[in-house]
Amino acid sequence: MSKYIRPIVIGTVLAFVIAFGLAFTFSRLGAPNTSISIYCGLFVGIFTAYILANLAGNRKVATADTGQLSRALAMAAPADAALVYVYRQGFVGKAAGMNVIIDGKTVAQLTSPRFTVVKAAPGQHDIFAAFGGLAGPQNKAAATAFTAEPGAVLVFRLNLSMGMVQNTINVTPVPDLAEVKRALSTMKMTVAELAEV
Repeated sequence: MSKYIRPIVIGTVLAFVIAFGLAFTFSRLGAPNTSISIYCGLFVGIFTAYILANLAGNRKVATADTGQLSRALAMAAPADAALVYVYRQGFVGKAAGMNVIIDGKTVAQLTSPRFTVVKAAPGQHDIFAAFGGLAGPQNKAAATAFTAEPGAVLVFRLNLSMGMVQNTINVTPVPDLAEVKRALSTMKMTVAELAEV
């Protein structure tokens, strides 16, 4: 709940500032209209609080330097592990951080468009994607299983499907590495919080 206090306070202050500012302006123009002032202030305040609450789950992430980025774009997996790339595309909810969790461990948080890469030990793994903050309950989380083979490069794309009541996160395997490399070359890379899963 504490992460929502700041958005509520900002939204409330903004609502009062807008309402009183408009009321003052209307009265100076000789056309006092307090109901329009109040409704406009409420709308702006509630909208601002809602947007900020959706972003309340965002964390500070490290962006890869040019060396890390070029190594990642080479897509050269080590002989004893697989490389798992996860990237996010799409406009809907692009500023809200989506948490990427592999085998129950948080690997990274991605806004759109961004990607991350992590080494995975050979064997079965699960990847899970979900939003934090108020965006979490509005979007259905997704999970999928994958098998990591030594020397393999696995890629998963995250995006949202719009729904009537709730959006759905999609975790889609992408087999075409040439297509992936083209897409990733235009994105920033988020440094994974874990080197290996």
